[in-house]
Amino acid sequence: MAQFDFSEGVKHLSRAMTTGSDSVPFIAQMHEFSMRESGTPGDEFYTDAKKFVRGVCETAERFGFDTPSFIWDAYNVEAEALGCTLVKFKDKAPAIENSDPLIKTEKDLARLKAPDPYSSGRMPMVLEIMHEIKGQAGMTPLPGYCAPFTLASHVMTFENLIVQIQESPGFVHKVMSFLVDEVLAPYLNVLLKEFPDAPVADGSDAVASLPFITQDMLDEFALGYIERLQQQTIRTAICDNWWGDSYSDDLHRFWEQKLRATPPYLKVQDPDLFKVGVQPVIDYAKANNLPVVLGVDNNVFQNGPSAEIEMRIHEYMEAIEEIGKGALYLCSLSAVTPAENVEIAVKAAKQFRAGDRPYAGLRRAGTPEARGEAEETPTTVDMAAGGAAFAAAQAEATEEDQLLDQIFDAVLDQEARETAQLVEKALEKNMDVHEILNEGLIVPMDEVGDEFSEGKIFVPEMLMAARAMKAGLEVLRPILSQTGAPDKGKVMLSTVQGDVHDIGKNLVGMMLEGAGYGVVDLGVNKTPEEILDMANELKPHVVGLSALLTTSMPSMQKTVALFKEVKSEFPVIVGGAPVTQEFADVIEADGYGENAPMAVETVHRLVDSQLRRVV
Repeated sequence: MAQFDFSEGVKHLSRAMTTGSDSVPFIAQMHEFSMRESGTPGDEFYTDAKKFVRGVCETAERFGFDTPSFIWDAYNVEAEALGCTLVKFKDKAPAIENSDPLIKTEKDLARLKAPDPYSSGRMPMVLEIMHEIKGQAGMTPLPGYCAPFTLASHVMTFENLIVQIQESPGFVHKVMSFLVDEVLAPYLNVLLKEFPDAPVADGSDAVASLPFITQDMLDEFALGYIERLQQQTIRTAICDNWWGDSYSDDLHRFWEQKLRATPPYLKVQDPDLFKVGVQPVIDYAKANNLPVVLGVDNNVFQNGPSAEIEMRIHEYMEAIEEIGKGALYLCSLSAVTPAENVEIAVKAAKQFRAGDRPYAGLRRAGTPEARGEAEETPTTVDMAAGGAAFAAAQAEATEEDQLLDQIFDAVLDQEARETAQLVEKALEKNMDVHEILNEGLIVPMDEVGDEFSEGKIFVPEMLMAARAMKAGLEVLRPILSQTGAPDKGKVMLSTVQGDVHDIGKNLVGMMLEGAGYGVVDLGVNKTPEEILDMANELKPHVVGLSALLTTSMPSMQKTVALFKEVKSEFPVIVGGAPVTQEFADVIEADGYGENAPMAVETVHRLVDSQLRRVV
């Protein structure tokens, strides 16, 4: 007999997601939160199936969840089984460290062997977890998996994956085909055969979200391979966790892409849902007779305040109720989510279901404030006058000016080889090296940053433009070294302890180089002491800290606190997916970069203020 009974919650959720229910259920991503609440160290929790399932069940029961969620650290299992390095932590989920990626070339791909679901890495542990779910909770376990695109980013690194998509798409298709045909499909079919009552396999694919990739890339390299996987599995493989709705200029197209990966329902979650608003979701779901899953921001659960948690939950549950079918999703309760905030969230959901609705009719999502928009004064531009001025300038342009314009355009067009060739040509004409650097390479990167901030381009275009800029910079670097030309300043970057992700950090580094700064990258998973010691040695103008995981934010806080404690002269800025301006203020960081262009602007400000003090 099962030790835990969540049968009523399971039935409630099933009704709500199909025919509809008289009340809105809630679900949660909760494995890290359960790890902490169970008191089990991470290196045990994520390797011991019994402890994992018991910890999740006990946490769900103690906090009054409708149902437990047994999704484990699903992003890491297949990559580890293939041979990627898994870094384990005591206080958080493990993560893949891919500074030396498995696949760099076709030869690397040819050498890879398909993992055995019964013996490779922690694949056998997943089977054990599923048996334990049956035994301890009496529930039907759902196989979880890392979707093909995110898995490819593990075995290749995200940066190289994006570059290869641009330069050698055929190679990427070979990698993706291998991952689907030789890794994921055989693995999922073993899980689905072992558990014939499991209706679907549930995938995770956060790296394939906007603005990490474009919607066209999503079609060809992410969605296309999920559909290929669906054709090879004995039952449906869904994948519902793409985010980035607020970055799409065609929401219906994006939602249609989501539904191709997850036909039974539409999932929209914060922070995008709060920016887009619930009304477009309500209208679309009603028009298409769709159940929905609406997700509340993990930063809200981490930081509160309690009123914000309550209002967000009530607004989204009211929207689900209006649609008639669906569930509320508590996004990513992590190892640093305060237990009292989870209690507030559960109480708010049950309060709404009981008919106690102090926020009835409240619509905050989708407002200009939710989108972070400020009032702007419209300006009138005389296009005719502007065009005439441009034509006159072109007529007077010298051959050198035209060459600088060509370098500028090559960077914007993301043409690395052409940029390098044009820089070499400029040097052959004895053009001033600083003029080439500043006007040809740095200025276009300012424009790239502006276009990203305005949502006109996404991370891949920014990454490829930065790569083109670096190609030109490499041609100039020997001459700049000979002339002793100073950088605008030195910036030291690091991902903090407990985090091995470097996508954002690497992009910030390239953008800073494009802006004329010298960049020293310490890498990932660095302790506060290591970062401080290197800062004392290198004496940078600014120290930049990055975090992708909510659970690594305390390490960021400890690092800033250490710099303050020793009265370090080096200003520290912070950034990364879970980091907000509010968090930066709380930990007393000297600056915050919401994205790479904004990080560059923050560095500009800090370096300028230092120079003014010196003067």
